[in-house]
Amino acid sequence: MKYIRLLSGFLLFIFIAGYAEAGNFGVGVHSGFGVIKYEEDTTLLAEQYQSDTKLTTVLLGVSGEYTFQRFENLFAGITTDWALGLKNQEQWDKNKIKFQTNDLRIFAQFYDGRLGYKNNFNKFNYRLYGSFGWDGIHFRRTNFIDVNGVQTDATIAEAFSLWRVGGGLNMDYRIGNMILDGRAAYSYYFDGDVRNTNNDGLWFDTNGTCIDVGLGVMFEVAEDFNLYLGGSYTRIELDESEVVGSLQTGRPVSKFPNSQMQMIAGVVNLTYSF
Repeated sequence: MKYIRLLSGFLLFIFIAGYAEAGNFGVGVHSGFGVIKYEEDTTLLAEQYQSDTKLTTVLLGVSGEYTFQRFENLFAGITTDWALGLKNQEQWDKNKIKFQTNDLRIFAQFYDGRLGYKNNFNKFNYRLYGSFGWDGIHFRRTNFIDVNGVQTDATIAEAFSLWRVGGGLNMDYRIGNMILDGRAAYSYYFDGDVRNTNNDGLWFDTNGTCIDVGLGVMFEVAEDFNLYLGGSYTRIELDESEVVGSLQTGRPVSKFPNSQMQMIAGVVNLTYSF
């Protein structure tokens, strides 16, 4: 339910800012299409396990930003993204030999609150900001098939709950009615919780990093309306957890592996300022 509270905060932000000084507030909606590449790698009980998959991905999101009336160089904002990774096959290797496949779907949600400083230098505009947010990533695995073709009718769900802190930089350069825009951001996951229905009652603690970059072009399509066309790249790396369980107690030995998720997408964004 954490994401619901964050979304409620975003809607409250829009409601309050709607009564702010005209020209100090902007809202945007964006969508994208691309691919998620997901990998896992771990060694458990002297066996090395690896997984690998690519999923076609649809991206949707909304954003809002408010510039403070008395401190015009300071701004606050929030950005949300929802990514849906469509079903594709995931392959598992043990000691570099294929031993299983399954179908995988991914739903990811990203919520990022920002507080920063903006200014300009000649034709360049820049923004520096600190950020705090929560990311939730949900995996659904079905249709397990071993190397002998034996199918297992099971569904395994896995959920990541990741709190992060970080910062970023946006820069743009105007050429006539066109604006070249670039961004780069870094976040550290200081609190990561992973739960898997295949390990009922167990949870895994992880940390990690997120790098997000983007490059595009913005056009003024009407008064107070801007259209952005560009691309984005996000890379999330999570650390391997401590081992949970014990052979002596009869509980299965398990741990969360090193994992890496990369998302590449083309993005369209429409922004309205008022």
